[in-house]
Amino acid sequence: MFDPKKLLPIPVLILLLSVAVSYMSWSAGTVPMGVDLQGGTVIIIPTGQPVEGLEDIIRQDFALEAKSSVIKDFSGAIKQQEIVINKKGLSSEEEKGIKERILREFESQGIEHGAIFVESVSGFFSEMFLRESIKAVVFAFLFMAVVVFVKFKSFIPSFAVVLSAFADIIETVAAMIVLGIELSKGSIVALLLLIGYSVDTDIMLTSRLLKQRGRKGLDETIRDAMYTGLTMSGTTIAAMIILLLVSTSELLDSIATVIIIGLLFDLLNTWVTNLSLLKMYVEGGGR
Repeated sequence: MFDPKKLLPIPVLILLLSVAVSYMSWSAGTVPMGVDLQGGTVIIIPTGQPVEGLEDIIRQDFALEAKSSVIKDFSGAIKQQEIVINKKGLSSEEEKGIKERILREFESQGIEHGAIFVESVSGFFSEMFLRESIKAVVFAFLFMAVVVFVKFKSFIPSFAVVLSAFADIIETVAAMIVLGIELSKGSIVALLLLIGYSVDTDIMLTSRLLKQRGRKGLDETIRDAMYTGLTMSGTTIAAMIILLLVSTSELLDSIATVIIIGLLFDLLNTWVTNLSLLKMYVEGGGR
């Protein structure tokens, strides 16, 4: 049976780096965010054939940063092209000018399209949504911590579960920043789901070690818990990978990606960090 305590410096170092990355990025305002959280304009063009380089055209003609993407249906056929402009308070004249320029580009290439739809998200509503989303994640985490402490009624086992869950969330956020994954409605939902997913294996492990202490060998109990926990995590990761492969929705892609990243970190935090603390606690007779 491997000794998780020998690997404990690895998750500790990852956690410290993740806290530093998240803090510095948030302080510098460089956390990647979607339009729904930072404001901006989304232009949707129904078409079966996208125009390449629309973001470059908007950048050159209007001095605005834009990002182009295509939306596909389940069969893989392109349904529409989407342009995201990350500028708060785009004026009606700018919207009209951009819309007309896009139309001219489609017509010059002879590409068929439907009526162009423009949706703007104001800075006020995006900031309010961001503030409320952060509150939701914080309160969900706090209520989870309270439930854990009430269930186990012992500081070290409860602290180990909460620490692992905290590490999962902060490390996932740091990975999103490094990989350039936007904080959006989908990723906020995924982080909320991750709180539940992350404590699932931790609570199972803690319950097994505390309830079966003295009934069977510690190593045997850990092996049984690892078999169950790795099966739980593996099936969830497999389901999220399949969702990524078949999904045609950016929202579902965002949720699946964030959950996969979080569960990979959870494997390390549960079976090294949490297990190390619990093993020392049990071997020390509950001290």
